[in-house]
Amino acid sequence: MKRQRYPFASAFDDRHGKRRWRFRRKGYPTHYFKAPYGTKEFEREYAACLDGEPIKPGAARLKHGSVSDVIARYYADNAFLDLRVSTQTVYRGVLENFRKVFGDDPIARFDAERIARLMTSMRHKPHAAARLRKLLAQLFTVARRAKLVHSGFDSVKDTKAPKTEGDGYHRWTEDELAAFEAKHTLGTKPRLAFALLLYGAQRSGDVRVMTHATIAEGRIQLAQSKTSSAVDVPVVPPLRDALDAGPLGKVTLLENKSGEPFSAKGFANMIKKAAIAAGLPHCSAHGLRKSAARRCREAGCSHEEGMAITGHKTEKEYLRYAGDSTKSARADAAMGKVMANRSKSLASAAAQAVENEEVLP
Repeated sequence: MKRQRYPFASAFDDRHGKRRWRFRRKGYPTHYFKAPYGTKEFEREYAACLDGEPIKPGAARLKHGSVSDVIARYYADNAFLDLRVSTQTVYRGVLENFRKVFGDDPIARFDAERIARLMTSMRHKPHAAARLRKLLAQLFTVARRAKLVHSGFDSVKDTKAPKTEGDGYHRWTEDELAAFEAKHTLGTKPRLAFALLLYGAQRSGDVRVMTHATIAEGRIQLAQSKTSSAVDVPVVPPLRDALDAGPLGKVTLLENKSGEPFSAKGFANMIKKAAIAAGLPHCSAHGLRKSAARRCREAGCSHEEGMAITGHKTEKEYLRYAGDSTKSARADAAMGKVMANRSKSLASAAAQAVENEEVLP
């Protein structure tokens, strides 16, 4: 029996006679595809659908004015619907976790004091706290418009998310990269994923849905799902070796044990387990993209050249990934100038002293 290319996706003719596709899976939200069937954009939408949170029994019975009620209204609002599918998936994950704990609570009970306590309880996860705080502001906008709270209700503005330490995900060192390659040889799925992340310099969300068409011209050509930045990166020899060794999936380059594209969580877990096996428990998939940017910086690439590979839209974000490995050199140069200037000043003072002695009677 021939395996269906996109399980849970089916075609239908709409009322205008136009052929369309939709995602239907028991317990999951129905999604109507915007992109044409089989395109890279279609595959990204499909991967996002596989990541979708299952619908829980009784989800339609919401308490009026509750957190669950406001979240449901937000999902139907243009503020959410206009987001990219990948962003919707991330936001939905945050809100569904919040709903599990506070779903039946009235939204009006979330005053500044309660949100401040919530932010404090999440100090160990500062990035997650900041994202939740941002989404709570969106929920309050929806709640005010629906008159579930009074017009001036905005508890978020009087709170602050915990301060983030460091620069996020660990940037792999050269020794760590070598250790991973030594543990996971060519011809293994972790090594293939590793090569696509490091030598392709793309986000996990794009790597896990790359198809054979993405690299058909000997280049990685795609529109990044997060920013829509178009990238056109050559497939360099180490990546070509990994692709030739495989194992490659039938549709996406990387497929899970069921022959389907990896979910975001499944992909992250695969890299994490492989990193742990290589003695690198502090390393993650996202850190490989940062290592790729670091390599660009250390090779003397201009910011524009590095950004052409990573797809970053701003130098600030690119440099946050690439890091700054030249600080010590710049510090040496600066201190050299300081000491040279000091020596010059001392020499000038000494010469002036000699001159003064010569003119004395």
